[in-house]
Amino acid sequence: MILSCPCNAVQIRLSADPISHFWCHCADCQTVHGAAYVAEAIYPADGVELVSGDTTTFTLKRTPRVNCAKCSTRVLIELPEIGMRSVSGYLLKEAFAPTLHIHCSSAVAPVKDGLPHYANMPAAFGGDDKLVDW
Repeated sequence: MILSCPCNAVQIRLSADPISHFWCHCADCQTVHGAAYVAEAIYPADGVELVSGDTTTFTLKRTPRVNCAKCSTRVLIELPEIGMRSVSGYLLKEAFAPTLHIHCSSAVAPVKDGLPHYANMPAAFGGDDKLVDW
């Protein structure tokens, strides 16, 4: 699957199945995106390839975010410490299929949608599996 930023200057090839699609409510995502929560899709790092386009990288605290140099859309996040890359779920459009919410302890706009809402992260992501009840 090939994904493009809105201006089509950057293209990414996905060659692996996603590990997870989710909504992130962390303070970093809120600050960087100016949004209450963002769509994320995690893949094995070797399953996400930057095919073309110029990018810039920005790190707010600790997570390097890769953006299109032309339209500034965030296209992916580098997660080398866990061998993964996170692709903006917004680039997936109708293929984005979230199954959970993470970092809900930082949420500014709680969402009631029937999905599990983790205070931090599920155990499978290195978290404690603690849920919040909205």
